[in-house]
Order: sequence, then C-alpha cells, then structure tokens
Amino acid sequence: MPIVAMIVSNPCDPDPRVEKEAFSLIKAGYDVTIYAFDREENRDEISINRGVNINRYRVGFTPTGASSLLLGSKVLSGLKRFRKKVLHDLLKNPPDIIHCHDADTLQIGISMKSKTEVKLVFDMHDLAHTWARMARPKSIIRRIIAKMIEKQLVRRMKKCDLIITSSGAVSKTSHPGFREWVRERIGNPNITVVENRPIKTKEIEPLPNEFTIGYAGKIREKSMFKTLIQAIEKWPDEKTPKIIIAGDGTADSEVDNLFVSSNIEIERFGRFTRQELPSIIGKMSVMYAVYPTIRGNILDGALPTKMFDAAIYGRPSVVNSGCLMGDITKLEKLGIAVDVDDVSSLRNALMQIKSEHLMVKLERDWEGESKRLVLAYKDLGDGS
Repeated sequence: MPIVAMIVSNPCDPDPRVEKEAFSLIKAGYDVTIYAFDREENRDEISINRGVNINRYRVGFTPTGASSLLLGSKVLSGLKRFRKKVLHDLLKNPPDIIHCHDADTLQIGISMKSKTEVKLVFDMHDLAHTWARMARPKSIIRRIIAKMIEKQLVRRMKKCDLIITSSGAVSKTSHPGFREWVRERIGNPNITVVENRPIKTKEIEPLPNEFTIGYAGKIREKSMFKTLIQAIEKWPDEKTPKIIIAGDGTADSEVDNLFVSSNIEIERFGRFTRQELPSIIGKMSVMYAVYPTIRGNILDGALPTKMFDAAIYGRPSVVNSGCLMGDITKLEKLGIAVDVDDVSSLRNALMQIKSEHLMVKLERDWEGESKRLVLAYKDLGDGS
C-alpha cells in the first residue's frame, strides 16, 4: 500500500478539495496522511476523517492574510517554521509520494525529493504570486514580490513528477486555465486537470419565495461587493433583492460596513461548516461570483468553487465573462457571465434570473475528477 503525505498550509478544517482527493486515494488503495498548518492553534492536533489521518502543526500563531508588509513577513515566518517541522518529521519516515497543495508547501517536496526516492506531486489550486497583490494590487513593491514568487514557482515545478491543476481549457476556443499557464512556462510536463467539483447530492431545496442574492465563501475583496450594491441600488422594482453573505476573511469588517451604509436587507453568517453549506445555499436564488480581475488569477483560469457548489443544489450563478469561468458557465448552462465593470449588465443578469425563476443542473460532479486523479497517480509509477 503506497504511503502518501499530503501537505497543506491551512488547518484542513475543512479543506474540501484536499479531503476529497485524500478520500479518493484511500478508496483506490493508498495510505494517506494530511499534514496541515494550524495557524490559529485552536484545532485538534490529530484527527481521523473517513480513514484519513490529519496531523495539525502548531508553530506559533500565524496570520491568515497579508494586508500589510509586516503581516506578510509574519505569515512567511510562520510558514517557514511549519515547513521545517513537517520536513523534519517526514525525513524520519519518508512516504512513497509527497503531495504538495499550493506553492507555499512545495519547498517541502523539493527538499524531500533531493534527499529520498519520493515521488513529488504538486497540486496547484491557484496562482500563489497573485495573492501577494491582493491587498494592494497596484503597489509596485507587491508587483515585484509577486514576480519573484512566480519565477521561484516555475523553477520548482520543473522538478515535479506530476502537476495537478484545478483548471484547464475546455475547448480549442475557450479561455486558458492553469494547465495552459503551466505549459506556457515549462513546456509539456506530466500534468492533469482535477477540477474542484462537489460530490453529487439529492438534496435540492425549492427556490425561496423572496428573490435572494447570495455569497458563501472567504471574504477577501471589498470591491466585488461595492459593485453588487451599485447594481441593487438602482433596482427598477419597488422591492429590492435580499442579500445573504456567509463566510469570513480579511475584508470582513469592510464589507459589513458597506452594507450598513446601504439600505439593502442583508442576512449575515460568519464562518460556516461544510455541513451547513446546503442550508445556506438553499436560502439563495442565485450565487454571486463576479470577482475583481486586477490581480490576475481569474483571467488566468481560476475556477471559484461557488458556481459548482451553487449548481449542485440547483442554483444559478452570475460570474465573470472573458475568462474560463465564464466559458464553463455558458457551456454547462450554470448561469450568466457578465463584465466585471459593467454594473448594468450585472443588474440585468440578476433580473433575468429572477424573472425566469432559473434553476440549473450540474452534470459533472466529483466522480469524474476523482477518476482522473487516481489514474494520474497510477501512471506516476508509484509501485501500487
């Protein structure tokens, strides 16, 4: 039974993509342990979830965002201590495969590969360098830092035995995904796409009586909610839509203040569990997922899971046009894509969804992605 060490820089409490991949590999006969980073030091240090061991490391409280360069330095320092501790433990008893989720864990895999016979898998959920620009995307200093991170990632990817990306172009004419981003920089590596699609469900609630626009996820970017408020403030009907926002993040207080200053009815939830997500989405008529594009990840092929999570419960989404996210939404009839800067188009899309009482169906769920993951592992030559 091949032993897999999965590394992730969050507490995995939960991390649906990481856990789904681990469950799929367990089912296929692998022995999987997740090594997670408990930045806030308030989770169980050891837990077992459906046969997957989760070891959470504590190395001192570490922030989750980098709204300033000082906070950014604290994040980097915490990550360095986490990586050092995990590497120390893995070298004592090396796995057969090390599976690094996102760029901030990849150094562990590179070090392990240089000292052992381990196979190295890099799972690219997002473009790490774009996160350096999130708080101040126009900052010259942050652009320089982002470029340095990008160059470092490209060098490290060349040493991987398998690269998994969360997106890839869906046709010859569609916008590119992360698979194409990688290929453009390092040629033709061993690479496969595993989209973060949800597990199939039969629980689909009817639409709420009152038209309700929802958002469920991390709250990191204020500007997208400014656009939503502008669209609703000029709503032609006497009764404006209700808003539901669920989640927390670095822009929490800023977003809350935006809605306090408006006259829009809002129902607010904080951090939620995966088990609570169906009931939250059940309160929505449509998922709002139109992201700012200035830092680049959406235009390069990021696929926020909100549109998939909404669709598995029958809800349409409004998403960005001019990118892979919009192409998939159109191809699979999951909602409407609009220009990120066009408030009128956003308003019209929401009004169309309301007038049509639109519901959707997600035909492709996690099952197909799971099969692709396992096949890529088998082709890796892991001795199983």
